[in-house]
Parts: sequence; structure tokens; C-alpha cells
Amino acid sequence: MPLKRLYLHGNEALDLPAEVLGPTWQEPSATPAKPAVILDYYFSARGGGKRPLNEAKLILVGRGAVGKSSIVNRLIHDTFEDVKKTEGIRITEWPLTVGEKKDDVRLNVWDFGGQEIMHATHQFFLTERSLYLLVLSGREGLEDADAEYWLKLIQSFGGGDSPVVVVLNKTKEHPFDVNRNALQRKYPFIREFVKTDCEDATGIEELRRVVLRETDKLEHLRDAFPASWFSIKDKLAGMKRNYLSFDDYRKECTKLGEQDPQAQESLAFYLHSLGIALNYRDDPRLKDTHVLNPHWVTSGIYKILNANRLEKQKGEISLDDLPAILDARDYPVEMHDFLLELMKKFELCFLLSDKEGVYLIPELLDKQQPLDANEFDAAECLNFQYHYPVLPEGLLPRFIVRTHVLSDDTQRWRTGVILKLEDNLALVRADAQERRVFINIKGPLTGRRRLLSIIRENFDHMHGDIRHLKPVEIVPLPQQPAAIVSYADLLTWEKSGMKKFPMIVDGSVVELDVQQLLNGVELEAERASASGVRGRMDIERGRAARIFVSYSHKDERLLSELKTHLSPLRRLRLIETWDDSAIEAGEDWRENINDNLERADIIILLISANFIDSDYCFEKEFGRALERDKKNEARVVPVIALDVNWKAIPQLAGLQAVPKNGKPVSNWTNKHTAWRDVSERVQKMIEDMRDADPLRRRAR
Repeated sequence: MPLKRLYLHGNEALDLPAEVLGPTWQEPSATPAKPAVILDYYFSARGGGKRPLNEAKLILVGRGAVGKSSIVNRLIHDTFEDVKKTEGIRITEWPLTVGEKKDDVRLNVWDFGGQEIMHATHQFFLTERSLYLLVLSGREGLEDADAEYWLKLIQSFGGGDSPVVVVLNKTKEHPFDVNRNALQRKYPFIREFVKTDCEDATGIEELRRVVLRETDKLEHLRDAFPASWFSIKDKLAGMKRNYLSFDDYRKECTKLGEQDPQAQESLAFYLHSLGIALNYRDDPRLKDTHVLNPHWVTSGIYKILNANRLEKQKGEISLDDLPAILDARDYPVEMHDFLLELMKKFELCFLLSDKEGVYLIPELLDKQQPLDANEFDAAECLNFQYHYPVLPEGLLPRFIVRTHVLSDDTQRWRTGVILKLEDNLALVRADAQERRVFINIKGPLTGRRRLLSIIRENFDHMHGDIRHLKPVEIVPLPQQPAAIVSYADLLTWEKSGMKKFPMIVDGSVVELDVQQLLNGVELEAERASASGVRGRMDIERGRAARIFVSYSHKDERLLSELKTHLSPLRRLRLIETWDDSAIEAGEDWRENINDNLERADIIILLISANFIDSDYCFEKEFGRALERDKKNEARVVPVIALDVNWKAIPQLAGLQAVPKNGKPVSNWTNKHTAWRDVSERVQKMIEDMRDADPLRRRAR
């Protein structure tokens, strides 16, 4: 019987018979088999008993003070009382009996705090395989706008087809309704609208029936689990410990009957998806703490975000601040660094370059836009915009985290930032009311497009994480920024061969040049590659060059600087960069590093004293990189980031180092110029490798 290899998650693979996968099976790069199919074959092949999981996640979202916690209390306990606002996320188990067969089911009910500052973190817990209750209130007259906001977020983070029940709460206190037909046409995953009032239990029984019905229909509710997994799951859920090392987790698995390491990892993945035990073993920086109580994680982060002292400190925080914020009984000092590293992983904060050990949380920056922002005259700038169906809270703060190496010497505030690249400055700001992001760039014309390319690459990355968001890219006209045209329309006109088109500007018809407008934003090669017109440039067989970055975790800032300046090459689809921060939850970090190291076309070594001092970087990664270089399987490129006597090491001295003449980036008068030199030399290397490819020469 022929076997097909299918990846369960991360690097874990199963060789399944083609008959099991069915006639619609495609290669692993396409849509994989459903989890239930994989689990069924995986565990039937291993033998042993199994039974349905019968467990799922119910998530309540909505603004603050709409009554989410009161609804939970009515549904589960049939009680009503004035409850304090939820700080972070409150997680409650709800045992139910559903379906014709009267199956016993457990819902893990996640009640999200509605405070605005918390919305940015919700995305890390809004998951697929969940039922959602969107709770609205008519008290402030914003119910229609709130419905659109939350439905779009659920659509983006919940997989696009997670069922949603819209709860119109407090209807006796403030009677209201929403445009149900229009919302249901726009968001077909809405299953029901239910009016409730928790004070006298109006609508609660109807809501309970709807929840039972929709829970019964959840696609993965009855995925088959082996008997041993239930024992492990229940043991973890019942533990009083808030965190557990992955080694200890493996010991618990072995003790309770699951000895297969791959099966242990698969269970960890499912527990993470269900929100029973969060698993961060994927990140080497968090490798000592992997399985955690979700409430412990979320409460710790929210306590930090809501700390009064941080608001006074304009979002600046250090390890020394945490003992005054976190209860030592729940959050011992040795776990404080873990929480900050987790916040870095979520792109909620970053280390400041000029203050040792001090982090900045952009969500807590001052809201006031600085006077420096007034110095950007749109009529004199290169301009670009994003128009959103809904502007997610935290988008700009996350952008500030991603680009912080370009704002060290400029201004940052909660909804905007000024970036500096060589002699160019960019104003990037969000307007929540207009649901737009505005970009204005001034300085030498030669550098404007390069800075815009870096900005757009970062927004592309964030938009890629938020499915179904689909912002519209807008190009304002030069010297007339109030007049705008869609970037997608310009591409369509260019592709169709249309060179000019008419447009009404200030009451007059003007003829606009398509290529002139597009070339003002980006080079023709860049947009052709980004839009897929030419396809992806490659080393071989139609793909971008894979770049593996080896670095010391003490040099994360240097990694950020390198990746920032490689952004234009990523937009050109010349390269795909990989470092260990890209490892997904549930994956084995060592296997992931080894796999990407073996697949790389170019291996960049970020050279510093920290790199040379790291046994893993220098002996394992660098050692294997040299072996592949000698076999002409990959090119090794030392990037001399900090001043260190690297030439004293024969293995390094024999390689062609960058930037120019191996002069350390730190020793250049303008480090942005040094990083640009690195980017240009990498681009030249890729072009040389492509020219040297005999298959490509014949194709020409």
C-alpha cells in the first residue's frame, strides 16, 4: 500500500496510506488532512483504546461593562450579582450534556476583559475550534460599530468560520437592536441573535439552548483521543502548579501511559489549542518553562499592562518593577524574566537601546502626538495609506515594536511613530476613527522608497497574521495628497497596458501617469515580484533564496537591525529569512533549527563576542554551516556586527565578511549605511548564484 507523508504539526510527520487521506489529498504545502483523520489513523495504528474528546472552547468578547461576566454566571451558575470588571481573562469550566446521544461535554469558557488596552493581547487567545459569544450593549449607542469591530476580529483570528452567537445584553435597561440581516449576510458564521438581561434572566434559557446546539455542531468536538491522553489532560488541568517544564510534562505523560515522544508533543499541541495548558517550548528563550496554566499567564501580563506605575513611567518597565506589581506567591522572582520574554514574543514590548535592562510597552505610551509630527508636509512627502474595514487595537504599538531599531532617536507615541533611515524620516500614524494608517516620508528622494519598502514589509507581515482583514492600499497623488487612488487599481491598469487615466481633482479633469505614480512608491521590479506578475525569483526551481540567520540571543537587537534592512529583499521575493523566532507553538526548536539550517541557501552569521562565546552558535550552527559551504551546498556569510577580533579565528578569517572590508557595523559613522551595504552585498551574492546556475542559464 503506497504511503504519503503528511505533517501533523511542526516537523512531526506521519506516513499515511493514500486511501486514508482520500482522493482530495494534496502535497503538504497545500491544505492538510483534517485533524480528526490524522488522529484516527495515528492512534488506531498504535492500538489501544480511544474515545471522543468532547471538549471545546467558548470565548466571550465585547467592550468593557457590557455584562460578559454576568452572562457567564447566569449560564453556568444561574446567579446574578454586580461583578467587578474582568482583569485579563477569567476561565471557567462548564459541564454540559449535548446532542441526541446526550454526550457529556466540557466547555472551557474564556471571559475576556473588555478594557481597550487588553484588546491587543486578545489575538493570542482567539483561536479556531471555538464557539464565540459576542456581547453587545446599547448603553452608549455604539452597538453597530462594536458588532463590526468584534466580528471582523473573530473572522480574522478565529479562522473565518468559527460560529458566533451575538448577544444583545441589558435590553431592559437600554432597549436596542442591530441590523441583523445585513450583519448575517456580511458574516455568515453568525448563528443566532439572542436578547438577554441578566438581572431577571431574560433570554438566558434561550441563550443556553443555542450554546448547547452550536457546541454539539463544533467540527472537532468529538475528535478521538487515546485513553491515556485523558488521564494526562485531567492531571494537568487539576494541578495546582502554574507552570511545568517540558521535561516534567514528559515524565507525567510516561507515568500515565503515554511513552511515545511524538504523541506527547501532539497532545501538547492539542492542549495548547484548547487552552488547557499553554505550550511555549517552541521558543528557545522560553525553553525552561513550557506548560502553563493559561490564567496564570494572562493574569500576569494583564497585571503588568494595567499597573499604575507604568502609566506614569510612559510604558517603561524593568525587572526591578515587577515585584511591586506581581504577587510573589503566584509569580516568584525567578519567573519574572519569563513573563517579559513572553511579552516580547507577543510583540508587546522591546528592550530599549539606551537603558540597560529597560523594556518599553508601546501600548502604555503617551497618547499625545508630538509637535515633530507637524513638520511633515504631505504635499512635499512620499505618501502611502492603508484603509481598514476595522483597525485592530494594538496594530500601531505592534508596528512600533517591529521597527523599534529605526526610532531610537525619534518620537514614539501610542498611535504613531517617527522612523529614521539614513537621512530620511517617516511619520507613521493611525487614526482609529477613520480606520486608516497614514505614512509620510521626507528627505532625499533616493532613500524614500527604501524606507517605504521597509515600512510596507512590516505591515505586510502583520496583515498576514490577521486573516480576512484585507486593508486597501492607497496612493495619494504627488503634490495633491488629498486626492487618492487605489494601489490595486494602478497595478491593474499597468498590467493591462494602460499608461494614463483621467481623474477629477479639485473640480478639474487631470490625466495621470500610471507608471509615474507606481514608480514614485516602489521600483517596477519590486511591485512585479510582490504582486506575483513575474513569479518568485530564485536560486533554483522557482523559489526565493532561503536565508538562515545564526545569532546569539544576547544580540536580539542586532538581529532586528539586520532583518529590518533586509526587508526590501523580502518584498522583492529575492529572499526568505529564517531565525529561531519563527518557530511555531508546539514545534521542537532543535529539530526546526536543524531542518532550516539544512535547507538554507545562504547562512548568515551575526558575528559578535556573544556569538563566538556561544557553544551552540559557534560549534553546532557554525560548524554545520562550514561543512555545507565546503560541499558547495550553501554560502556562509559572516556579518561583523560588533567589534571583535574575528580574524584570529581561522574558520572565520577564511570567509568573505560583510559589510565592506569586514568593518564592524558598530564602527561605521552611520550604521544604517553599514546595514544597507550588507543588504546590497547579499543581493549581489544571490544574483551571482543565480547566474551560476546552469539550469537557469539554459532557461534563458
